[in-house]
Amino acid sequence: MTASSHLSNVWFSVTPLQVSHGQGCWVTTTTGEEYLDFAAGIAVNSTGHAHPAVAAAIGAQAQRFIHAQVNVFKHDLLEPLAGKLAELSPGAIDTFFFANSGAEITEAAVKLAKQATKRPHTVVFSGSFHGRTHMAMAMTTSKTGYRAGHAPLPAGVFVAPYPDPMAADQDAEVAKALYGFDHLLKSMTAPEETACVILEPVLGEGGYVPAPAAFIHGLVERCRQHGILFIADEVQSGFGRTGKMFAVEHYGIEPDIICMAKGIASGFPFAALGTRRELDDKWPTGSHGGTYGGNAMGCAAALATIDIMA
Repeated sequence: MTASSHLSNVWFSVTPLQVSHGQGCWVTTTTGEEYLDFAAGIAVNSTGHAHPAVAAAIGAQAQRFIHAQVNVFKHDLLEPLAGKLAELSPGAIDTFFFANSGAEITEAAVKLAKQATKRPHTVVFSGSFHGRTHMAMAMTTSKTGYRAGHAPLPAGVFVAPYPDPMAADQDAEVAKALYGFDHLLKSMTAPEETACVILEPVLGEGGYVPAPAAFIHGLVERCRQHGILFIADEVQSGFGRTGKMFAVEHYGIEPDIICMAKGIASGFPFAALGTRRELDDKWPTGSHGGTYGGNAMGCAAALATIDIMA
């Protein structure tokens, strides 16, 4: 970034490169150099740069209309996209809310959980990353840099231990982490006050660590026992990044709420919350929303992405 730049310094730079265009997994800079892009927009460009089918879908939709706000006009891509996501989602997930980013959708998931259970508290796990808005920061423990200087953060968020992947005895480590979760419910947030648990099935910024199967099954069992909703944050692990459409499929579990973003639309800003109809019915109409959620071009990009990947 030059001294005369009008861009905010809050963005840090990994490279000094300026991209002119991209194709597939390659990007070309404004000086004509080509680079193999391993970043993929930070786990976003699921079909590569400028995939012809995705670009065509976005372009065709832009010729029809760019935006029709969902509270004012329902457009004709909303239901087809929700139907496709229902087919792909684990378990009985069949109802969807759309937004623009992972942070928005994790916050939406917690808001739904609080409304559905009438409970105030949320449990997250050490090493987790759920976004950078204020509530999402409160749920993020992957590094102090995201939280520093922003206190006070929203209350009602409690941190449980995540199994150490470097421990020699993984069975003992899982038992230790589950004991820590049980102790949290006894000492800091009673089950009847705990609305939800939100977990990345594969820790992202925490080190790309898949949750041990015994750990995730133990958590789900405890959630069912206490009426706590289990939220799978698949913002980074979803849309094929683990070899299945969603990481939870490797565990054979059914989340109550699932969070999707990043790779869902091949780089177009788009996110989705999936849940069961009976839970969504407990979310009062008008209690959540957003201007751009369900944007028509985002829906077109997501539908094209799914057609390519599914």
